Amino acid sequence: MKAVVIEDEILIREGLCKLMEKMFPEIVITGTAGNGQEGLLCIEREHPDLIITDIKMPIMDGLEMIAKAQESGIFPKIIVLTAYSEFSYAQQAVKLGVNDYIIKPVVIQEFVQTIRKVQNLYEQEQKRTPDTMGSLENVISGVLYGTSSLDKEVESFLDKKYGIAKDTPLIELLVYLGDSYEAERERKRNELCQILRQKEVKYCLADMEYDKAILALVYDYSSRQDIERWYQNQILFQSRGQRKQKVSYGMLEVSGVCEVRDGYQKLLPYMDWNIILGADVLISYPHIADIQSEVCIYPVELETQIKAAICMGEYEKVREIYRKFHSYFLNGHVYSPKEIKESYVRFEWSVLNIAKEVGCIDHKDIDQKRLLDSVMNAKTENELERTFEEILCRMNVSDHETGAVSLAVKKAQSMIHEFYADGITLNEIADRLNLTQEYLGTQFHKELGENFSTYIRSYRLAKAKEMLIGTQLKQYEISEKVGYADAKYFARVFKECVGMSPAEYRKSNR
Repeated sequence: MKAVVIEDEILIREGLCKLMEKMFPEIVITGTAGNGQEGLLCIEREHPDLIITDIKMPIMDGLEMIAKAQESGIFPKIIVLTAYSEFSYAQQAVKLGVNDYIIKPVVIQEFVQTIRKVQNLYEQEQKRTPDTMGSLENVISGVLYGTSSLDKEVESFLDKKYGIAKDTPLIELLVYLGDSYEAERERKRNELCQILRQKEVKYCLADMEYDKAILALVYDYSSRQDIERWYQNQILFQSRGQRKQKVSYGMLEVSGVCEVRDGYQKLLPYMDWNIILGADVLISYPHIADIQSEVCIYPVELETQIKAAICMGEYEKVREIYRKFHSYFLNGHVYSPKEIKESYVRFEWSVLNIAKEVGCIDHKDIDQKRLLDSVMNAKTENELERTFEEILCRMNVSDHETGAVSLAVKKAQSMIHEFYADGITLNEIADRLNLTQEYLGTQFHKELGENFSTYIRSYRLAKAKEMLIGTQLKQYEISEKVGYADAKYFARVFKECVGMSPAEYRKSNR
C-alpha cells in the first residue's frame, strides 16, 4: 500500500511519516508535500492508495485538492487532519468520499486506529478484485469499490454472459443495516434472494461493508414503477408498522454498469431521510430530492430545561426532556435531516458542557469525534437516538443520591477537581462563586455529607494513589502535584488516612 502525507506544518508532517514508518512498515510513504498545490502534483505523480492530508493549507486547501484529484480520475483512500471539528467541514469531507478524519492535535492511539481501519478496508477491497471475470457479483463489487474498470473486454463479457449491454437499465436496491450489519447480513441477504426470486427478476448482491449495507442490482425487469410498487409493499410487510427499525431501504435506477458506482454514491446520502419518513418508506431517488422541507427551529427552551435538570441531579427529568427533544423532530413536520443532525450536535454538546461544568461527567470518557461521527452517519431514528443514550449512560446523575445537589456545590466540586493541585481553598471558591464562605461550607456539608476539607483531602489522596501505582515519580514530586508543599506533612496525612506510608502503599500494589 502506497501513501502520501500532505501537511503544511513540517514538524507534524515529519512526525506523521516517522510514526507511519514505525507502526506500519508495510505502508510505503512515496511522497510528501507542504500545500494543496504541491500535494495535487504529488498525488498525480504517485497515484497513492492512501492520502493523509490537512484541510487548511496555503495556496490550495485539502478539500479542493481532493476534489481536483478525483476530477483526474484518482480515487485513493483518504484521511483528513483538521483543527476544525465543525459540522460543515466534516460534511464536505464526507461528500468527497473521505474515509475518516482526525482532529488536531493528533492523538497517537486514535491515529493508529484510524490507519488500521482504512488499511483493513483497502485489504477487503483488494480481495474483491477478481482474478478472472467469472462472476457478475465480482464485476459489480469491483466497480462499486473502484478496484476494477469497465473496459471493452468487460463490457463484452457482461453483454454475452448476462445480457447487460452498455446502456441496459439497472435498479439499485439498497438495504442499510447500520450497527446490525454483522449480525443481520446473512439473514438479510437470504431474505433479499428469496423475495427477488419470487419477483422473477435477475439480480446480483454486493456487500458494502464500510457503509454497513447490502446492494441488490436488479436487471431484466418490466418497469421501474412496477419494481418500486412491489418493493414498497415488501418493506411495508417487513416493517409491520414499527417505526423504530434498524433497517432502511433505498432505490435508484441507472443506465448501464458504468453508472452503478455514481448511482450508489448519489443514493447513500439520501438514506438520511429515513429518520423523518420512518422505516416503512422506500427512499426512492430522484423522487426524494423533490421533498420540500420546512424550516427547523431549534428548541432552545428544551436545552434550557435539560441544563437545569442536570444541575439539580434529576436523572429521570433529563431523560424525559430528551424524549421531548427527540419527538420534537418527529411530530409530523418534514424537517431536513441535515438540520436535525445539526440540532442534535448543538443539543448534545450543550449537555456535555453543562455536565462537565457541574462535575457529573468526565469529558475524557466521551470520544467527541466518534460521537460526532455517530450523529453525522446516522440513517435511522434508532441510530440517532442511541447517540444521546451514550451520553446518559456516562453521566453520574441520580435521583437516589443524598438529595438534589445545587449548582453552587456542583461548581465547587468541579473547581476542586480542576485546581486541587494548586492548594485551592473554600474561601477562594466562595469568592469565585460570589457566595460567603460560611454559606458554601454549610451547603457543601449538607448536600454531600462531608465538609470541604475532608472532600478535598480524599480527592488529593485518591490522585496520589494513582501516581504511586501508575508512575515512577518520587514521593516529594507526587506531594507537590496533589497540592501538598511539605512532603513530610503529605506522608503523615497519607498514613493517617490510608493506614500505611506512601512507600508501603506503592510496594503493596506492585
